[in-house]
Amino acid sequence: MPSLTIRNLDDTLINALKRKAGASARSVEAELRIALKAWADQPAMMQVEAVSQRLQQAIALAENGRASDFSTRPPYSAARLADAIGEDHVTPVAQWIEGIAEPSLSQLKAIAAYCSVSADWLAYGEGTPYLCEYDRIPENAGQGVLWLLDADPKTLKTHLQGLRFIRCAGERGGLLLVKQWADKDLVIRTPYVVSEDTGGGGRSSLRNLTQVWHLLYQVYSECDLAPDLAITSHIASERTYRQLQDGWHNPSALLHDLPSQPWWEDIWDSNEFARSNYWPGWKKLCTDLYEEISDSKSASNIRESIESGEHPLLKEIENAALLGKLDT
Repeated sequence: MPSLTIRNLDDTLINALKRKAGASARSVEAELRIALKAWADQPAMMQVEAVSQRLQQAIALAENGRASDFSTRPPYSAARLADAIGEDHVTPVAQWIEGIAEPSLSQLKAIAAYCSVSADWLAYGEGTPYLCEYDRIPENAGQGVLWLLDADPKTLKTHLQGLRFIRCAGERGGLLLVKQWADKDLVIRTPYVVSEDTGGGGRSSLRNLTQVWHLLYQVYSECDLAPDLAITSHIASERTYRQLQDGWHNPSALLHDLPSQPWWEDIWDSNEFARSNYWPGWKKLCTDLYEEISDSKSASNIRESIESGEHPLLKEIENAALLGKLDT
């Protein structure tokens, strides 16, 4: 075994080693070997502790989201985690959570999927537990609906379980989307402002967005394209709106505390928007948007095709159902 000679040690350090060696009934050399080993193992133990802390946080976040609309999972215990990721024994999983042992990367990624958190965050400490991206909704109505539903353009099928539209309370009225699958949530920041506080380009985008919502409602209510999907809209306080974007709060838990307000399906419907007042300026916004679409030949033609069931996407879904490609 290789040896190491250390010269000119400080007397204070030597005396401390002697005291610790005496208290443990070991030689000074043996005490020094133990101290050096602990020093060498420190980075590894720090890694194990960091993973343990993220595991505990992932479990706590998942517990917060158990009350989501479509979640029927039991509490996130070590035994449940072990069973979910295919482990035959609970003890190793409990040791990972306690910081006694470290799981493999594949085990961490399996736990991330079960807890619906980011695998990169849980395994590597990169980013945040929940995903938040910036994107625009395609302004062509058919393309916009398929994008919102995360539907395959060829098969028209989707695995989405939740689609939420969140408007920030207040005059500005920023818009967030939350797409929810069985194993993850994705928050999407958008450039849209759902209020009168828009410029020319923003106003045009908002008009197109109401057409997307109109078509989405027809697909959602009439075509049974996604029978297990829940689409809701909400109005969030500025605090909740920020929390949805920061990536550190469970979106399902935040949304569970927000009452559903069906403004997304009323905003384009002249038979409904006059009966409600979801925020100050609501009725004027809806009336103006409706009239602006009526004044545009191309936009009014799109609206007519949606209402009559002749929109290309509606016909495509109908044909796919007749051919047995959809479970409708």
